[in-house]
Amino acid sequence: MDKRGKILLIIAFLIIVFIAIWFIVSLNANATGVITIDSYPKGADVYVDGVLRGTTPLTISGLKLGMYGIEVKKEGYETEIYEQKLDKNSLKQLIIANLSHTTFALEITSYPTEAEVYVDGVKKGFTPIRLEDILYGKHFVEVRKENFTTWSKEINVEEYKVLQIDAELLAQYCTIDIVSDPEGANVYLNDEKQGVTPIKIENLDPGKYKLSIKKDGYALHEEEIETIKGETTNRKITLKKADTFLTIDSVPVGADLYIDNVLVGTTPYSAIDIVPGIYEVRIEKDGYLPFSTTVEVEKGKEISLLFPLLKLPENNP
Repeated sequence: MDKRGKILLIIAFLIIVFIAIWFIVSLNANATGVITIDSYPKGADVYVDGVLRGTTPLTISGLKLGMYGIEVKKEGYETEIYEQKLDKNSLKQLIIANLSHTTFALEITSYPTEAEVYVDGVKKGFTPIRLEDILYGKHFVEVRKENFTTWSKEINVEEYKVLQIDAELLAQYCTIDIVSDPEGANVYLNDEKQGVTPIKIENLDPGKYKLSIKKDGYALHEEEIETIKGETTNRKITLKKADTFLTIDSVPVGADLYIDNVLVGTTPYSAIDIVPGIYEVRIEKDGYLPFSTTVEVEKGKEISLLFPLLKLPENNP
């Protein structure tokens, strides 16, 4: 073969190689692949290179060869991220995403403590408490304790790792705490005896009460107290020593007592802070001889009188 023939042969070979390369490149340029994505649970959103393409199970065809970023998202679950490559040797790819629940910890304290905790109607324990693996999303939390108002709140958690709740419970009832100087005074609420000072009167309904403090030798203390639900009303009362103190009794007891012709009660009878002066006293009891006398009340003096009554003969009209 002459020189000219060799040149033509080389040119023909190069043309064949060029055509083969062009064909292969063109074939790859027009090639497409398929990516199939599924998840557990199903219904997750699928993003390809940041663009939402549908929900699982999903098959995306007609994808050019190359690298793709794929995200599988579902509310309440952690997002799964994949990088998937399509090439001439791998034109079909399968992704199965096992989604993990997104959870957080819930820490609950209360005042007072030892209150019952309910999440979505299910009792979880007593405060203080830490609850692990609570799913992201909406939940209804209740904190309950006997004789206290129920604390409740709906929470919607999307990003917390730990959510702290401090529930302050309000007592349904109220309390009156009373001390007096001197101690040992009788305490009355709405004229009902409660005990002696110092005293704490609990489990009262909110409202207004008439408070009376009585002690022998001291002036009667009276006032109106208004209580508030869940709160303690504190009263420190200094009793005033009586200027005058009068006690009248009879044998037998239960006689009608008149002072200046006014019926003031039955024996035994006591009164404090009477205006000093001279008073007419009359004692009457069926079957007994009436008794009359005068009594002088002096400021700063304690007067105690006992009058034996004479029984009338049974045939005496």
